[in-house]
Amino acid sequence: MKTVILGFDGLDMRYLDRFASSLPNFSALRDRGVEAPLTSTHPPWTGSAWPSMYTGTDPSHHGVYGFFDYDGYPDEGTLVSRHNVHQPALWDYLSNEGETSVVVNVPITHPADPINGVLLPGYLAVEDEPGHPAEIRTELGNSLGEEYTIYSRNEISEHSEEKFAGYLDQIDLRRRASRQLLEKYDWKLAVLQVQKTDAVFHNFTSDDKFRQVYEAADQMLGDVLETIDDDVTVIVCSDHGIGPVNGYKIHVNELLRKHGYVETAEVNDRPTLSTEKASLTEAGATNGEDGTETRDAPTALNRALLATQRTLEQIGIEPKDVYAVAERMGIEQNLIRHIPDSVREAVGKGVDWSQSRAYCPDGTRMGIRVNLEGREPNGVVPQSEYEAVRTDLIEILQGLETPDGEPAFDFVCRREAVYDGPFTEDAPDILFLPTEMKHQVSATLYGRTFIPIDSFDHKRDGTFIGAGPAISGPSPSRLSLTDVAPITMATLGWSVPETMTGSVPDGLVSDLLEPVRVDYSEPSYASGTTSVTDPTASDNEVTDRLEDLGYL
Repeated sequence: MKTVILGFDGLDMRYLDRFASSLPNFSALRDRGVEAPLTSTHPPWTGSAWPSMYTGTDPSHHGVYGFFDYDGYPDEGTLVSRHNVHQPALWDYLSNEGETSVVVNVPITHPADPINGVLLPGYLAVEDEPGHPAEIRTELGNSLGEEYTIYSRNEISEHSEEKFAGYLDQIDLRRRASRQLLEKYDWKLAVLQVQKTDAVFHNFTSDDKFRQVYEAADQMLGDVLETIDDDVTVIVCSDHGIGPVNGYKIHVNELLRKHGYVETAEVNDRPTLSTEKASLTEAGATNGEDGTETRDAPTALNRALLATQRTLEQIGIEPKDVYAVAERMGIEQNLIRHIPDSVREAVGKGVDWSQSRAYCPDGTRMGIRVNLEGREPNGVVPQSEYEAVRTDLIEILQGLETPDGEPAFDFVCRREAVYDGPFTEDAPDILFLPTEMKHQVSATLYGRTFIPIDSFDHKRDGTFIGAGPAISGPSPSRLSLTDVAPITMATLGWSVPETMTGSVPDGLVSDLLEPVRVDYSEPSYASGTTSVTDPTASDNEVTDRLEDLGYL
């Protein structure tokens, strides 16, 4: 039996429904299969979510909680790679048994495992990252008649139409490459991923552009369905959902500063995908999906302009317009006279990670880390005070209300309530989730805890669609992202590894394929790679190509 997984980043049922009339292949697959909301990991972001999909384990079992690995404080983070994912992937289990897989563009798969089959790395790899076999990208480019790229052309263009055209071209390239690889190799498992179904929401606001990207994804799905035989099981999944975010940006470290937990420093050099990008382009302030506002070194002029930006944001003027207007009209000094003291004091300030008692490491981690003595390099909270500090932090966050008088978070809890794996110690000590995911979280200091926003961002529920001979039904009421890997193993007729934290719901797969749990001998993975690229050596090169993904 064979299974193909099509992973569309951020694919959301609401937009599949909205655009159903122009998505014939999605609609047909939904009609003949089963579907369910697919609850993402905590946190629901690409860096931690896709490894959860392909390993069948949550972040506390595979070890990746975000885009950066923090070995110490947030200002020492390095971009994650496959080396940071401490569990075998689906294709590793198959390779161990001599079965062939085709893996295309899945995030956090670099450097490429030397699998039995083909692996083309995806998001967070540098553009020239080799795949496996080492010559596969060159061979594929020659047969396609153009270079096979990880990222889209015009990805960092300031011309929106050029950028958007690059999105459509990139999905088409992925479509043609996937079809060719499926036809060439005798595979057992294929995992094909598209990122632009997420990126379009982070960079555009037009329903028409959303529709066009979904239509391009539908065409890719259609080509895959035409290429495979009827006896192949098809799974469509996403790492999270996406939709409007029209609440507030919550500056959690600003709140913690008011409660005496966060200490400040003059310069904040914490690496983020946004700061990496800004340092390359010298573009000044940018807004990133990771919830940060970044800026150049805080010269007097930049501080003035930043303060101006913050004032204008509060009255509804877009941040992207602030610098040009302020410089052109020379109004920054006049505006600064009217800035609230709290905002003025925050200008040029960053979190002093090593001196703070507790802090939010970054907006996407959705949690608070205690600067614990004996654990952190410069821990300042004694072990004897750890639980008391966590209790206090929970009370502060649980009691936080938005300016509308509503709770800011759906839940606030100790990390043990969510995680139980061997890498729980690397997680934030306190976890939270913004109410209905209608708010964003920022780790920067701003002078205000709440700033109104109107944007698009991740939602917790993604999409699962399954169809084919191995899928039975009925549709489950809900699935977890970690269920995708064990479900896939079951559809292949294989036992489910005991290490996978996800499960196969009763009745979802054919009675003939009733899954059982077994203790697999651990397959080799993330080692012996043919890649010549140091996964931590080219962070700047990575971020130079990621603006369209919404993280810059």
